[in-house]
Amino acid sequence: MRNFCLYCCLVIFISVWGCQPSPDSNIPQSPPETNISQPTMNNNTEAPQAVINAVFNKITQNNAIEADNLQIQQTEAKTWSDGCLGLAQPDEFCTQALVEGWRIMVTDGQNTWVYRTDQTGGNLRQES
Repeated sequence: MRNFCLYCCLVIFISVWGCQPSPDSNIPQSPPETNISQPTMNNNTEAPQAVINAVFNKITQNNAIEADNLQIQQTEAKTWSDGCLGLAQPDEFCTQALVEGWRIMVTDGQNTWVYRTDQTGGNLRQES
């Protein structure tokens, strides 16, 4: 029985330590895990049309301007720190979960607006 236990320990040791590649081996290493709190969620910088439409609608509702006069200057995929998209007002409670979304900069040639949105454009807030 004692030899059996010693054998089990030896097998476990070899399976755990013996299977690790050496740093100079030719086996491809997996990339390190991405930190979820990084500002960008991916390399895609084209916001969906529904998100752009939501931003344009918000701008035309709050300003005397036609959507045809608006142009996208920049879209950037982002991961926001909370449900308020990082723009909480005083005494406002926000969900404490990461929210994937967009930062969208729009111009009419004279004015520039910057909005933060979730992935769908259902939650959007203007940066001041």
